[in-house]
Amino acid sequence: MTTFFEHQRTSFKRNYLRNLISLAASDGHLDETEKTLIMAIGQKRGLKSWQMTELLSEEILSQAFLPESNSNRMAMLYDLMQIIYADRTVSAQERDFIRSIVAAFELREETVEELLGLFKNGVPSPEEWRDFSEMLCMGLVAEEKN
Repeated sequence: MTTFFEHQRTSFKRNYLRNLISLAASDGHLDETEKTLIMAIGQKRGLKSWQMTELLSEEILSQAFLPESNSNRMAMLYDLMQIIYADRTVSAQERDFIRSIVAAFELREETVEELLGLFKNGVPSPEEWRDFSEMLCMGLVAEEKN
């Protein structure tokens, strides 16, 4: 029997993956490289193969899921940026998608270009990402105090 909290965690993970799929498909197609990366991220997040296959076959929803905690938001930004650069090009639609996520997270507009620069030459090291995400989170805390 599934408990309420297990269901809630699975729902969070599925919504999280839906964001990645929406972003990957925002340029008009979902290529094999993007699908493979989404499957790997889903597996890392604890979803089963059949769940990810089901998500990939769903109709794409236009409304993004927004995690509440800063750590989940930073994890989502990291995964979204991996998806953006999966095919080595960043389309206008992908830029718009990440811009809308950054705005929804109430981050500075400059964050979009900072993210694009950080991932341009590949996935940043864990230390680089930690430093970058800590800087973003400190900015959020400072803005909340004002």
